Amino acid sequence: MQIIFRTAPNYFWFFIIWCISKITQYILKQEKTVWEVIWERSLIYFDNDEYNLFINGIFLTTSIGGLWLLALYTFFDFTQKPKFIRKYKVNPNTHEPPDLKGMMKILILAAFNATFITKPTFILIFYVLKWREFPDIQVLPNIQTVLISCFISDHLYDAVVYCVHRTLHHRFFYKSIHKLHHEYKSPIAFAALYSHPVEQVFQNSLPLCAGLFVLRCHIATAWIYMISSMFSSTITHSGYHLPFLNSPQWHDYHHMKFDCNYSTIGLMDRIFGTDKMYRNSVCEKRDELLISFKSTRELYPDKN
Repeated sequence: MQIIFRTAPNYFWFFIIWCISKITQYILKQEKTVWEVIWERSLIYFDNDEYNLFINGIFLTTSIGGLWLLALYTFFDFTQKPKFIRKYKVNPNTHEPPDLKGMMKILILAAFNATFITKPTFILIFYVLKWREFPDIQVLPNIQTVLISCFISDHLYDAVVYCVHRTLHHRFFYKSIHKLHHEYKSPIAFAALYSHPVEQVFQNSLPLCAGLFVLRCHIATAWIYMISSMFSSTITHSGYHLPFLNSPQWHDYHHMKFDCNYSTIGLMDRIFGTDKMYRNSVCEKRDELLISFKSTRELYPDKN
């Protein structure tokens, strides 16, 4: 089921928050939900302008939504606290603490990519999506539309990324482009941002618009989808398999073995048979949504 619902925890938590907002609305007898109030204020803040809503809105929401998660995982790595978190490490005794010089390299490259690569790429994406015409920004989509759109977008993104990622592993591209990202054989959260500018465009940015383009998604849906993608990328590179969150086992195994698990969800690897090695490993057994506080190593110990 993981190859279908790998990113489902993101939308489960979004649905829970949405339900809480509806319950709060009912109890307080408010006319509008928290989401509607936030969106109305966003429209005012961004002057009802589609460009500002898409470009600046996405950068603002992903920064607020993503940086605190990056900071939290980095706190775990550098302080090695709280102690109970250690048992959730996918690869124990790695990056304890992370190399400061390596972290500085990541931060410098991430800042460069965000300013000179990602933002111009998203401007291009905006005009491509605008050509398809955005739905009326004054009317928010319902929860069913948002969840279905994000689910389909995840799988369209997965298909595109599989092709791009596998191409980047060709010897012609690997050494000059993708090898940079694979400096971390056991990744940390900030490694999600550590990509060559070419990879940042063709693997990390452009494929995100596949579902938004095909489905002609609302800008509010794009916000939620981008935040979810940021969360997924951070969690899958974090090195921690925490309860009730996405499993990082799939992508962590790719960093360890290189020539398998090219997609983000796993469906394309199953179709093309590039997950055979993974399916025969203990990591595949550990690749599940934890619904208790036992770690995957406690549930599926290493063979002696």
